[in-house]
Amino acid sequence: DGKIFVTFVALILISYLDQKMKQANLYKSYTLHQMLDKLDVIECFEDAGHSLRIGELLDKQKKIYEALGVKMPTSSC
Repeated sequence: DGKIFVTFVALILISYLDQKMKQANLYKSYTLHQMLDKLDVIECFEDAGHSLRIGELLDKQKKIYEALGVKMPTSSC
């Protein structure tokens, strides 16, 4: 039952991303898989006793976040 629920939640998220990509006309530049691959390479670092730090965001990644209307991840050190 847990696997089915996780699959259901994943489908909801994929459907939402698909809708947002259509609204932002991102399908002209990326497929859904390509967009997720571009965002997947963002690194997050954790040091003992410190907050998480986000690695460098590339311009393409920033444009995707802006087009989707999502706040960009920031480091909170």
